[in-house]
Amino acid sequence: MVMVTVTFKSTDLEKDPYLQSTCKRKRYVIDDKNALSLFEEMRKVATKEKALVEVINPSDIEVRESVRLKCLIPLCEYYGVCRLCPPHLPPLSEIRAALRFYHVGVLVALKFPLSEVDLEKFHHDFSYELKLLDLVHRLENIAQSAGCREAIGLVVGGCKLCPTCAPPDEPCLHPYKARPSPEGLGIDIMGLALKSGLIVQWPPKESVVLIGLILF
Repeated sequence: MVMVTVTFKSTDLEKDPYLQSTCKRKRYVIDDKNALSLFEEMRKVATKEKALVEVINPSDIEVRESVRLKCLIPLCEYYGVCRLCPPHLPPLSEIRAALRFYHVGVLVALKFPLSEVDLEKFHHDFSYELKLLDLVHRLENIAQSAGCREAIGLVVGGCKLCPTCAPPDEPCLHPYKARPSPEGLGIDIMGLALKSGLIVQWPPKESVVLIGLILF
């Protein structure tokens, strides 16, 4: 068995409780050296972007109807509008069945200090979410290039690549980059992050943390 370890400088740990909590938790064990090597490659890329990655067991991912229901109550402005949002996504029974074929999950947390974020414009300024999408896309490509053909990436908040989604009778303008949100698939990504030891505050007090998920 190979234990995944993530190290940080002591000065970083002293300054950031976000990292402190993560380093204290017992990590999911990867028993495949190839998967471990792949995770380490992802971690190096994520670290350059000041992002944190955590390995999780896909069997710990719970798909719930109540999570998807939050897309409808209160009504999300993208519900029925974006083709990668409900009700255009597969039934949750299919999502549960698909998750059984993944062996490793990687949470990606990208943190933005509140001093750099205008919360009044945050819901309409998608530059932060697009940074996460770009990183998740790169990490997904790492997995696919290593032979994990069925690797997928998800990003919190759903697709924000276009001001408005292409009409149903027209093709997607970004079919290779557009990704659905975990919530749209019934996955409580915030709960999953908290369970893994990541500190996610909402409403944010010190920083905004956006979370993505790669499965392979």
